[in-house]
Amino acid sequence: MLKKVFKIILYIVIVFLIIAIALGLYALREIGKSPTKEELKSFEKLSYFKDGKFRSPQEMIVDKDNVRNGPAGFQRLFTRSKFAPTEKLPQVKLTKESFSETPSDYDFYWLGHSSAILEIDGKRIIFDPVLGNAAPIPFIVPRYNEAPLTREDFPHIDYVIITHNHYDHLERKSIQALKDSRFIVPLGVGTALVGWGVAKQNITELGWGDSFIKGNLQITAEISQHYSGRDGLATNKTLWNSYIIKSKNKNIYWSGDTGYGEHFKQIGNKYGPFDFVAIEIDAWNTGWPNIHIFPAEVIKATKELKSKKIIPIHWGVFDLALHPWNESIDMILNEAKNTNIEVLTPIMGEKINLYKSKTKKWW
Repeated sequence: MLKKVFKIILYIVIVFLIIAIALGLYALREIGKSPTKEELKSFEKLSYFKDGKFRSPQEMIVDKDNVRNGPAGFQRLFTRSKFAPTEKLPQVKLTKESFSETPSDYDFYWLGHSSAILEIDGKRIIFDPVLGNAAPIPFIVPRYNEAPLTREDFPHIDYVIITHNHYDHLERKSIQALKDSRFIVPLGVGTALVGWGVAKQNITELGWGDSFIKGNLQITAEISQHYSGRDGLATNKTLWNSYIIKSKNKNIYWSGDTGYGEHFKQIGNKYGPFDFVAIEIDAWNTGWPNIHIFPAEVIKATKELKSKKIIPIHWGVFDLALHPWNESIDMILNEAKNTNIEVLTPIMGEKINLYKSKTKKWW
């Protein structure tokens, strides 16, 4: 009898170890490679790189005793959030056939969270393409709903813009599906992309103030108030960027993840006015007050950027901050009520023409 029990326990242990090893190997592949010592050394001349790490304009504040709706255990990341929508969110399903062979002059598709496709002057740009969950292991940080587009149905993409390397912004499978595109990424992120099969000559790394120019298109990286990391060890070894996308007649700002700071006014004065800005609105919490912008600060930042039009991003897909999924968008619309700021809230997958720029209130 004891021998049989021992065998059962042994089998359970072996199965557990096999699963743990498999998940570990899977996670390592999803994490990707970090910059080499030589690469890190090359960043030392930068004013925002010190003691082997990139630095934000302000030191990051994390106050565990002041977490709204907290504390929250790690187990919540495995299950559907209590802050998630109770019904399936509306979306427009996209396939390859949804996109014209030649990109349009000024169309936009929000894919949910911070993922979006911008067609501008005959070029097609995709931002932070993430179509799965937001963690290196399956089922952790699940989506509220499936994405409106599959990787198999990606249209031809000219440029892939990555703001930083957190899992809700950088996804291995999407990178590999787009590996023949030109990648514009923050300093240090290229190493992971090369490890996932992207040719080095297809990658342009930008620091704050650096630009990529091709024809009439100019993509400039600028400051944001955030941090980076994928494994808990290589924190801030890669940079995080906001971007200015400028064509012959259009000027666009893409915030990436950022807390509120003086950089909005500085960018507005240097590069504005903008035809529209895309600013993150979600994942804020009193426990990390300057890592993500609060909704009450978003319209203020829009004004400082010298824009009269905003597309809210970084919402509607993941619970990253312990607040109801629709709280942020309602707060933004309320803040914009008595201003001349137009808030565009397309359904996920919906094609909107940015010249006409009218959407429903918000769904």
